[in-house]
Amino acid sequence: MEAISQREKDSVSLAQIAGMVALSFLICRVVVLNTVFPCGVALITVLMYRSKLNIYLLLPMFLGLITYLNSNYLFYGDMAAFIITGIVFSMMNSKKTELSVRSCMALLIVNACNAIYYIAAKMFYRLDIVTMIIESLLILILIYIINNFLDFMKAASYGDYKRKIRSEMGAEKAIASISTIFVLMICGTGLWSVNTGAFSLPIIGGLLITLIFGYCLGISGGLIAGAATSMCVILCTSYPPAVTLVFLAGGFAAGIFTDDHRIVAAVCFSGSCLALGMITLYPELFVPPYEPLLASAVMVLIPKRFVLALRKVFSKVKRDHAYYEMETKAQVLNVLDEQLRTFERLSNLYGNARNNRNIIAYQFNGMAQVTEKLKQEIKEIKHPAVWAEAKPKFDVRVAHSAYGRSGGVSGDSFQYKEISESEYAILLSDGMGKGSAAAGESGLAVTTLMDLISAGFDVKLALKTVNNILLLQDESEIFSTVDLAMIDKIGGKLRLFKIGAAATFIKRGDKVAAVKMAALPLGIVDGLHIDFINVRLRPGDQIIMVSDGICDANREDLEMTWIQEAIRVIKSKDPQTISDLIVNKAVESYGIREKDDMTVITAVIQ
Repeated sequence: MEAISQREKDSVSLAQIAGMVALSFLICRVVVLNTVFPCGVALITVLMYRSKLNIYLLLPMFLGLITYLNSNYLFYGDMAAFIITGIVFSMMNSKKTELSVRSCMALLIVNACNAIYYIAAKMFYRLDIVTMIIESLLILILIYIINNFLDFMKAASYGDYKRKIRSEMGAEKAIASISTIFVLMICGTGLWSVNTGAFSLPIIGGLLITLIFGYCLGISGGLIAGAATSMCVILCTSYPPAVTLVFLAGGFAAGIFTDDHRIVAAVCFSGSCLALGMITLYPELFVPPYEPLLASAVMVLIPKRFVLALRKVFSKVKRDHAYYEMETKAQVLNVLDEQLRTFERLSNLYGNARNNRNIIAYQFNGMAQVTEKLKQEIKEIKHPAVWAEAKPKFDVRVAHSAYGRSGGVSGDSFQYKEISESEYAILLSDGMGKGSAAAGESGLAVTTLMDLISAGFDVKLALKTVNNILLLQDESEIFSTVDLAMIDKIGGKLRLFKIGAAATFIKRGDKVAAVKMAALPLGIVDGLHIDFINVRLRPGDQIIMVSDGICDANREDLEMTWIQEAIRVIKSKDPQTISDLIVNKAVESYGIREKDDMTVITAVIQ
């Protein structure tokens, strides 16, 4: 068995102890067939076989039994058997005696104690051979169920499913064991009644676990859980055996709707149970309408993460396609971990070199970020049958208009596209100079920067990388402004990065605001300081990004109120129309003066 880390042990130990104490107390209070108490002997047999350290659970088990001290139940024979089995098994070696042998010893002790008790109490006439046989069979079944349940819970606690779940234990056994223990614990509370008209907790609990397993694991899971829970309800309460049909029908209905919304599955589950329970020709099928409705309501309120966790656990137990998908994911993550450590080491190596133009360090650091991001995306991959991921709440419509002063060639370059399903990028760069030379400078900045961001580089790291690329062009000085808008389509947030760029205008209703930020263009200094502005977007907002040529159309208006007014009076919501009108207004403002390259990009949030 592989070693389990101390942190994992500490994280589950307290919860395990509390859970086992509650289980031990409640399960020992279960009365089967209104006559026998088989759970205590079965539980102590399994616990002492697994570890002598479980001896602390004798106290809550004993307290559970003695709650019937002044009742009409003749439980003294079973109590004596419980005490004797606890003493005998605590003195035996934990693993030298097999569980099957211990089971036979427990049966001999129970039957002997009951016989002695009835003879000593002069009630030999009440010693029923059939009852003794039934109790013996129940003890054997419960020993098997409890042992499987504890195997499963131990594996689920530590997560090592390959080694801790025995090969012979499949999903069906796990479902039956969990369902049985769950309903027995509810029956052990004693907070139920059939005759007084109050809610029957065993029925509610049994229906709930049938619905959960049916919805999470399909028709087979629902049928197994329905059969196990209904048998416990029949043996521990006064419900007739025919109620099993109601549970099976509910489990079948829940399994059919396993891939649909929980509300749909819950409604159909309730409908199936009520339809059978209300057949007047068969009154033994009757189930009060409150129980199925309450079970369905609880199912709808259960957190999604619980359903997802249950599916993942049983996928590993069943070793189905979802299990192998998770195994492959784990292998890929291990490879990515190795790559991540390699990139980080290379980044540190080049980063310590005496070269202020450490572009190589930026590149390796960027690759480390890409690998880390890929790891997170792989971890978040969900099985097709589980809950869908968040969908974008906003849409972005973008268009542009441009004017080139030198033979129709503009020194401005731009790109806008979806970086991912949740993020949209708009990038505008103004190269220093005019014509093809300026276009080449800005084009290099735009293409490289957008490629890096699309590859997964952090925006700040991508900007630093492009800045160092421009610095390395020793044969000529290359400067470029950068105006970058990153739009989060899920959260409705805008991040504006402005590196020597002109103002960006945001229109909301009839109000227009100018966003400015002082910074040097790319390619001038090393150690570039990068900052950004956050803006909360609303549907209908317009983001207008312009190059310097637009702002220079009216140099006397330093506050650029003419642009804000031009944007404010535009009534169109079409981004192409808005961009064209702003460029036309700028050309008109230039008059007969020589015009600079002009570009307008408009994004409308919907």
